Amino acid sequence: MRILSSPKVVESAELAARRVVDAYLVPNKTFLELREMTINGSIDLLSEFGEACRAEFESLRSQFFRSQF
Repeated sequence: MRILSSPKVVESAELAARRVVDAYLVPNKTFLELREMTINGSIDLLSEFGEACRAEFESLRSQFFRSQF
């Protein structure tokens, strides 16, 4: 990943990994707490990584199609 991906994607992946590890350090949540976290978006550990990957993919795709025509 570090070889093929942009610095933004790598940075976002590292942040996601830190968030996952940090999640193990906090006290366990009840089902209702997890539900609330899902509703308010605080449990989405991969959103920034997904957005960075999508942006990079779109950039590469547009470059590819421009070079084909």
